[in-house]
Amino acid sequence: MEVKCALCGRKEEITKVHKDYQKLARDKDAVYTCEICRARLRYQAVQQQKPQRPL
Repeated sequence: MEVKCALCGRKEEITKVHKDYQKLARDKDAVYTCEICRARLRYQAVQQQKPQRPL
């Protein structure tokens, strides 16, 4: 199944062993994010939760 990342637009081919395959097979309108965008989002979320350092 070919899917497109919702953030960067990258197209990927996923197989039945992919962790998001079942979700995407059931719902064609489900949002998919690639591993690179997922890692970027996780990093940004962690950085936002860190306390601000004084100047």
